[in-house]
Amino acid sequence: MKIEVGQRFDFEVDREDVELVDEGSIIATWYHMGNPIYVELNVNKSLISEIRKVFSDNKKKNVLVSIFRISQKKYVITPTVVLVNRQMGGINQIK
Repeated sequence: MKIEVGQRFDFEVDREDVELVDEGSIIATWYHMGNPIYVELNVNKSLISEIRKVFSDNKKKNVLVSIFRISQKKYVITPTVVLVNRQMGGINQIK
């Protein structure tokens, strides 16, 4: 998955994936309408650098971030919250 200029996506990223890669791709969890989808996220040096800044302030194994691409080489990354949709599948049905 590639983020184009002007797009914003919410991802869950693991620390060890970011530490092992300088360019290429990492496995991330993309939250689309609250549903988790595992994707191969294309990353370049500037995106990896910005994600590492989020990890530098804490000792967490993974983080939820919103990634907004503002130009060809610039990204704005902020911590985010994702609401996960769960459907009960008939558990709450009246009999």
